[in-house]
Amino acid sequence: MNGTDTKKEGAKQKLVHELRKLAMISLYLFGFFAVFRLYTRLVLEEYQINYFHYGLTLLKSVALAKIILTGEALRLGERSRSRPLIVLTVYYVVVFSAFALAFEILEHLVLGGVHGKGPAAVIAEILDKGWPHLLAMTMVVFVAFIPFFAFRETGRALGERKLRDLFFRGVAEKGG
Repeated sequence: MNGTDTKKEGAKQKLVHELRKLAMISLYLFGFFAVFRLYTRLVLEEYQINYFHYGLTLLKSVALAKIILTGEALRLGERSRSRPLIVLTVYYVVVFSAFALAFEILEHLVLGGVHGKGPAAVIAEILDKGWPHLLAMTMVVFVAFIPFFAFRETGRALGERKLRDLFFRGVAEKGG
């Protein structure tokens, strides 16, 4: 086996690893957001309002997962690694909730453009009547991110696979 084959194999393994991480984060976020969308649908159904937007929820979950992985690749928060996990967790929750808010606004701008509205009209609409929706969505994301980043940072502090092993294989017996 030559060096080129080894590099290709390494790149392939890294790609598979990154895609697996993207899928896991996306699944977590989609599960959380889908439950929230289901609850919204059930509440609106009581008032005979049809609501069914799960496809957009899936796209949003994948986009937020990609934003999280991009932040990780950019080593966001790297200087705070020596701080207590609660500080690091809160930092990530606040930063990525802000990114989620920015993404939500971008989504409104894109959807507004699809419906023939200019950016100024979309921003005016958000400021006029849409800001409670954006605030509520950001709060949902904030709450979803708390356990996500708490577990993520705990796993990072314990070691690559230790937290996963503790959850899925059990605690190893003492002395063995």
